[in-house]
Amino acid sequence: MTPKAVEQLLTQDARLLARRDAPVIDTELEEQRQAALELFFQWQDGMREFQDLMPFCVVLQRKVDLNRDLLRWERRHED
Repeated sequence: MTPKAVEQLLTQDARLLARRDAPVIDTELEEQRQAALELFFQWQDGMREFQDLMPFCVVLQRKVDLNRDLLRWERRHED
C-alpha cells in the first residue's frame, strides 16, 4: 500500500464503514481505525516506520473490501 492509499483507507473508506449505521458507530472498527490513524500521524512526523501501519491496514482493508458495495451506495447517497 502506498501512503496515499493508506490515507484514503483511514480517512475515507474505513471511516464511512464505521458509520454506516449512523447515528450508531461501530466502535470496534472505529477503535482500529483510530489506532491506525495515530500510527499514520506518527509516521508523518518521522516517529514510526511505514511498515508499522501494515497490520492495521490489512485488517481494515479486508473489512472495507467486504463492504465495498455498501460504501459505494453510501457515497452516492451522501448529502
